[in-house]
Amino acid sequence: MCNSNVSHLPTKIAAKDHEKQFPDVLHESGGKLFCTPCNIVVEYKRKSSIEKHFTTAKHIKRMAEMSRLQTRQTTLTEAVAPRSVASTERMKVSWVATCTAVNIPLSKSDHPAMRRFLKEKVINGGAIPGFHQLQEMHVGAVYEKEK
Repeated sequence: MCNSNVSHLPTKIAAKDHEKQFPDVLHESGGKLFCTPCNIVVEYKRKSSIEKHFTTAKHIKRMAEMSRLQTRQTTLTEAVAPRSVASTERMKVSWVATCTAVNIPLSKSDHPAMRRFLKEKVINGGAIPGFHQLQEMHVGAVYEKEK
């Protein structure tokens, strides 16, 4: 006696079970099993379907891309710090070059109105140091560059 309503697929297998077997490649969402690199739904009732997907050219290509692009995560501070130091240094030199080109004394950098303007209106404007530090560290470099 053959009962046509009985499915031949396993009933106790859930997408979560296969997600645990392949944690870096598969993830479960809403009862469906997704291949993370390919971003497609994979039939999870049979393990052979999953293994067959793993052998496809698309999956192999995506896995290679994912492993190539996968790098360690960095903190925001670590990612921004090297560029910030360099941009701050360039801004100081640019400020000295601009002031000397238009005959504005560097001592005007210390004036409260100028400080307020730099902090409020100029990106990284608060990073411009006082007159003495500008004169000691950057005037020589600007002079040599402009010479």
